[in-house]
Amino acid sequence: MGNTMARMENFKSPSFSNRVKSMLKLDFYRLFHTPVFFIMLIIAAIIPAMVLSLAGADMSPPPSNSSYTANTPQMSMPEFDNTWQLIESTGGSAVADNPLDFAGFANINMLFIFAGLLMAIFVAHDYSSGFVKNIFAVHSKKLDYVISKSAIGLFSGAGMIVTYVFGTVIAGLLTGKAFDVNVGGLILCLMAKALLMGVFCSLFLSIAVFFRDKLWLTICFTFLLGMMFYPAASVATLNSTVITVLISLVAGTVGAVAFGAVSNLFLRKRDLA
Repeated sequence: MGNTMARMENFKSPSFSNRVKSMLKLDFYRLFHTPVFFIMLIIAAIIPAMVLSLAGADMSPPPSNSSYTANTPQMSMPEFDNTWQLIESTGGSAVADNPLDFAGFANINMLFIFAGLLMAIFVAHDYSSGFVKNIFAVHSKKLDYVISKSAIGLFSGAGMIVTYVFGTVIAGLLTGKAFDVNVGGLILCLMAKALLMGVFCSLFLSIAVFFRDKLWLTICFTFLLGMMFYPAASVATLNSTVITVLISLVAGTVGAVAFGAVSNLFLRKRDLA
């Protein structure tokens, strides 16, 4: 009888915390051994220099006599007088006022879409390699996968923010731009941006698990929905306050829970093949 009880203890199902810790450990190991993660970090660091090099450039189509070209809205890259405008303006991104003005995307908010691309690649590889089937043979709870992938997205997004800021400082020093800023507002802005990664990454995870190994579709919808939600990221400006951070915390948490539930539903209802 004692031996039977001992065997039952050995085969007891792992607790929720142990399952999540195991999944997180596995996913973070894979993340740090995935070249695309480091490539995204490098790209995030290079973006500020690219944006500064195009500052003030006329992005409008060349002049012609056609009525189409004459009626096409003129667009130019924004001028930057201050280095920290590469992070955000004091009043929010121009995208919030004119979503069709693609020049307004030239700031740190583009990292939200890059985080989605990383999520798309990660999940698509899970399906194409058969990893999903194998992992669910051990971790039967789909929620564990959702929590782990959301954490990976949040961590990766925060990492891109750090390297973007580093690249911004270097680009500003090389171009001689001013560094005058409300330090408190800048720090709170970056904190709010990182917290908002929660809702964006969970949204992109829902897209990724829906399309599974169809990476091209995931990327297309990541860009589409990312651009639709893009103005929401402008709630955090260089004049951010503690209230801004709290709003971002609530929005990030509620969004992560809501879209996490959607991802969990997709995983439970759809065939893993």
